[in-house]
Amino acid sequence: MRTGLTEQDARDLFDRTRRRAARARLAGWLCGRPSSRNRLPVLGEVPIATGAGRAVPGVQRLEFEPVGRPGPASQVIVPIDQIAGTAEPTTCFDRRFRPTSEAPRSRFEWLAAAVLSGRGMEPVELYYCDGRYYVLDGRHRVAVARALGERSICANVTEVRLNKRTRPQPRTSAASPRS
Repeated sequence: MRTGLTEQDARDLFDRTRRRAARARLAGWLCGRPSSRNRLPVLGEVPIATGAGRAVPGVQRLEFEPVGRPGPASQVIVPIDQIAGTAEPTTCFDRRFRPTSEAPRSRFEWLAAAVLSGRGMEPVELYYCDGRYYVLDGRHRVAVARALGERSICANVTEVRLNKRTRPQPRTSAASPRS
């Protein structure tokens, strides 16, 4: 419920969104889901098995590169539900861009107050890869837009592709003949 005071409404919005993140984390714990399942995905992260018996899960980060010729990114309206994660790892937001700590509070509240007072916000920078969008710059803006119930956000989009995962070549014990 809004009071009409932008700073107070922004504080309330952050608190409400943070409580939702805490409830989602608790519900996951009660249902026996691992906490990593609620983590914000990162562009190029691929789960791998590590360790001697390959039973210990790990993560490998694939490199990515822009597709096409370099130049300014195209500015489009992107549905927020299609934003799948970020380009860099973060622990400040959960899978649905809800704050998980007090760290993003001041930036979140400042942006929320700007939007609530009618000033709006700058477009976010997104990477587009395999049918999904990943935030390069603008996690707080996406979080505020989601918390306010927005369905889309203005974004500068750059299409990227992941470099193929390279598998180590098996070594042969015999020396290869030279030709």
